[in-house]
Amino acid sequence: MKKKIIAAAVLGLFMAAVCSCAKEPEDGTPVMNDIIETPEPAETVKISYPDITQIRSICELATIECYYHNVAKSVKEKGSGLLHIGEVERTFWIEYSGVAKLGIDMSKVTMEIEKEHIIITIPQAELLGLSDYSFTEDSYISSDDGLNKNPITAQNQTEAVAAANEHIRGLFENDDSMLLRAQDRARKLIENYIKQIGEITDASYQVEWIYEKSSPEDAAK
Repeated sequence: MKKKIIAAAVLGLFMAAVCSCAKEPEDGTPVMNDIIETPEPAETVKISYPDITQIRSICELATIECYYHNVAKSVKEKGSGLLHIGEVERTFWIEYSGVAKLGIDMSKVTMEIEKEHIIITIPQAELLGLSDYSFTEDSYISSDDGLNKNPITAQNQTEAVAAANEHIRGLFENDDSMLLRAQDRARKLIENYIKQIGEITDASYQVEWIYEKSSPEDAAK
């Protein structure tokens, strides 16, 4: 049967370092909920020089987690042909929540040290992934009052959620302000780490940053 999937999501990110509950709008429109940043790294291990392993660990700790609330909507059209006479078009929607993680691919971070001059190459932040989502109790399925049944199957619902998730993924992947924030957070934590090493070793490190841009191959993923 012909199906058409409609993915609906509204991205409303509230910049806060602590949880804050977002009030659900009265009209049932889905909203993005909270943002939680992982805590700053604990006291760094005291070594005599900046270490790339520690820097990559810092990038992992700098990940920003964004809680989102989404709604998957779908319309299952009535079929055509003799076998589908009397079917009616049916609609449904399903609400669910999940977590998106934005940060730096730590494997792409490099460092060169020449005495007290440090060159760090850092990639653009990206969507690292969407966590497993959980469904809420709110959902809707229109009545099937046709002469011939047009059931909404588990596969119909799975496809609707998959399409909605692709939509939410695209919103995060193209949210330049959030991606820049994730990159800036990693940079500041790395600078703080190098400053601490300098204070321990009585060295005055000068950091030069090289910002790696995404390649066309990465953008196509």
